[in-house]
Amino acid sequence: MASAAHICGICDLRHVNKPSITWCTECDEGFCSGCEEHHSLAKATRHHKTIPIANYQKLPTDVLEISQSCPKHDEKLILYCKNHEIPCCGKCAMEGHKRCNEVINLDDIVKNAKTSTSFQEIEERLTEVVDNIKEIQKEYRGNITTLSENRKQIEKQIKEIRFKIDSHLNEIQKKLIDEIQEVEETEIKKVRQLVEKLEEKEINLTKYQSSISNIKHHASDFQAFMSIKQKEQDLSREEEFTQSCLEGDKVNTRVITYNIAGSIDTFIKNVQRFGEIGVEIKPTKAAIQRRKKKQAQIVIPKIQTKNFENITARLQLKIKTTSKNVRGCCILPDGRMAFTCYDTGRLILIKADGSKDFEIKLASVVDVSKGTTEKTVIVSSNSENGLSVIDIQDMKILKFIPVKSGCFGIVERNGHAIFCTKSELKILNLQTESINTITTANLSAFPYVDTNDKHIYFTTLFNPSITCCDFQGVIKWAIKNTTVFGGLLGVATNKDGFVFVLSRNSIVLISPCGKQSKTIVTSDNGLKTAQALHYDKTRDMLLVANKMEDAFLYKVDLQ
Repeated sequence: MASAAHICGICDLRHVNKPSITWCTECDEGFCSGCEEHHSLAKATRHHKTIPIANYQKLPTDVLEISQSCPKHDEKLILYCKNHEIPCCGKCAMEGHKRCNEVINLDDIVKNAKTSTSFQEIEERLTEVVDNIKEIQKEYRGNITTLSENRKQIEKQIKEIRFKIDSHLNEIQKKLIDEIQEVEETEIKKVRQLVEKLEEKEINLTKYQSSISNIKHHASDFQAFMSIKQKEQDLSREEEFTQSCLEGDKVNTRVITYNIAGSIDTFIKNVQRFGEIGVEIKPTKAAIQRRKKKQAQIVIPKIQTKNFENITARLQLKIKTTSKNVRGCCILPDGRMAFTCYDTGRLILIKADGSKDFEIKLASVVDVSKGTTEKTVIVSSNSENGLSVIDIQDMKILKFIPVKSGCFGIVERNGHAIFCTKSELKILNLQTESINTITTANLSAFPYVDTNDKHIYFTTLFNPSITCCDFQGVIKWAIKNTTVFGGLLGVATNKDGFVFVLSRNSIVLISPCGKQSKTIVTSDNGLKTAQALHYDKTRDMLLVANKMEDAFLYKVDLQ
């Protein structure tokens, strides 16, 4: 701004403090009522457009700070350089834009700014973003209600499970108590029968005692002699019965016993929770507006591709993989390299110096990616239909996540695994294990995938193509050129969006816009049936592996 908006610029120069009532956008100055009248009558300024100062002050701060004067020469900006996309004054044009062939009048380029397609596009996009935010807010407010409903539903399920458990325990408890009572009655009956028999025996033996006493005192010796043998026989029978009631010298008694069922004991020891509580992220049916058809109207800034032709790859290391069919590879954060051997079902780790570290036996592994921690990797499996998280420190499988179809290319991003089946590009939350489909376009057998956090890039082997899409599955560009590409396998990208693909034993570099391509590594450099490719975005290192035996590590120079 040339002057403070609330003070008349002309009066201020005369050291008179008067409030401004209008603002001239061309003079970039405010005027009081008297100066405004003079400004509107003067020949040089009578056609200038003025606005009420109140309206001017409604403009955003960043717009108010835009000056119409050159900050270097303090002259009015009158020209616009299309080559550099900046306004300039006459001196700037002479000093810094002599070689520019598109320096035009600033008035010519700004006069239709408010009615231009770009301005209209901004208005439409802003309206769309506001509408989308309102829709998202609506969904999230609804989510607050659904979370409460989720809790109530889960609590209801827990109570139902508890009721079922209680009912089942009450039922088996009743059965057991009934069984105990039945056993008790049966055993008491048996013992009573024995007691009755013993009482009968006791009466008989008491009679024998009385009989023996009478014989002893009143019978003759002959009578006593003749009765002894019979009494001995009777007494032997009674002793045999008495002995049958003994175990050694002890009387046998009946005791009801109880052994707790093993499953009950296991239940008490092992079941510590009713279940696990988790949070699953699910897409809603919110009516979010997407700008697909209108995207072609947006003015896209020019992508600086002057470095494209200068990008090269220098060989740093040749590695022996000892593999017969490498399908995937990656460079780990500690510098080690991981390779998957499809035929022998092995995950092979190679040290940074090229020497072998160790290997793990796995079934039909296809691709490998770094994991969520430095000690884990994730591998995809075709025949096993799933992904495995491997602990490369303890050399064991931490968990297997099943998928409904065979898995091929895979890359980890912010706790998610982006992976390909032969018909879908999917994303997996490694914590909740929820899976969502990104797109089904341009997919076929043996696809590979990589991402730079802005876009996702994937290739297909048959009907070879390389596709770039965003994380909502909107295709940004796709190349289906069989004359340039053949048998596309590995794909990798750097953080700037330059894409590397394996094609016909060569590494082809593709520009971020998908319109330029060139070969940076050829079969002359040792590539022979190359099938796996990985780009280390922190070190700018490119790892490529042949189907058998050899792999190569390149340093990519981004000049």
